[in-house]
Amino acid sequence: MPREDFENNLKVVQDDLIQLSSMVEKSVFKSIDALRNRDIAASQQVIDDDDAIDEKQQDIENKCIELIALEAPMAGDLRVIISVMMMATELERIGDYAEGIGKISLA
Repeated sequence: MPREDFENNLKVVQDDLIQLSSMVEKSVFKSIDALRNRDIAASQQVIDDDDAIDEKQQDIENKCIELIALEAPMAGDLRVIISVMMMATELERIGDYAEGIGKISLA
């Protein structure tokens, strides 16, 4: 994989991480609003949207593993890839917390 392809793929992974963070942010705000307003439909949507968050996190992780396996990045690039994987995992966990708030709203 030429360096330019690697950098393009790394940019795609970083863009995916930004998209995941946006999804999680919306889910958190929606879950809090649903709890405050006792909005059952919004709560259910937060719960349903968690699957998309989980899938996006898994997609990011798979892309990162592929980059590591195919390119064997060194130093800075490897740190970026590992950091992206860790951030994606933490964002997915926050999404799970939003789902939990959604479930509380339904109770």
